[in-house]
Amino acid sequence: MDNQAASNRLQVGQNARVPALGSRTLGIAVSAVSMAAAANCFLKYLWWTACYSAWTGIPKLAQQWRKAGARASLNGWSFLALEAASVLVVFSLIRLRVTGRLAASLIITFAGTGLLALAISVIKQGH
Repeated sequence: MDNQAASNRLQVGQNARVPALGSRTLGIAVSAVSMAAAANCFLKYLWWTACYSAWTGIPKLAQQWRKAGARASLNGWSFLALEAASVLVVFSLIRLRVTGRLAASLIITFAGTGLLALAISVIKQGH
């Protein structure tokens, strides 16, 4: 009886670790959307930071550069939060050791966000 209970626990433990195909597909979709949103926030952060830098010190544009600073901060924090969420989702999808999963999820997420930022900037420029 004890062997059967141990065997059942082992099966349940192994089955619990293998996500279903639908949940893996959903995880990939969520991470891709999160990376795309993070890339867009990163580009907006760069834009508003450049505006803030250009408008700082011009008394006529004081209200605009304050708003630009707030928008840059919002987009910067949004980028970090979305990137962290994407890393966590990719981390949960990869089946490696913990250090390997962390390294792989960081590389995949940063590379994916960088490529999506490049694609979004090219699309927005119309080339």
